[in-house]
Amino acid sequence: MKQKCNICNSEIDDDYGDTIGNFGIYPVAFCVWCVSSIRDMVIQLNGFDDIDTLKERIRELEDDM
Repeated sequence: MKQKCNICNSEIDDDYGDTIGNFGIYPVAFCVWCVSSIRDMVIQLNGFDDIDTLKERIRELEDDM
C-alpha cells in the first residue's frame, strides 16, 4: 500500500524529496509541494520574509554568541 500525503493525499515517493516521519508520536508523510508550502508558511508567520525582521534576528543571534 502506497503512503499518501497527509495534506493533499498525493502518493508519497521519498526518492523525489517527499518527507516521511513522525509528528510527536503520530506518523506523517508530506509531498514535496506541501513541505514547501509549510516552510513558506513558517517564514511568513515569523516575519522572515521582511528584510528588517531578518536583520534584527541576525543581531539577536550575534548577541547570543
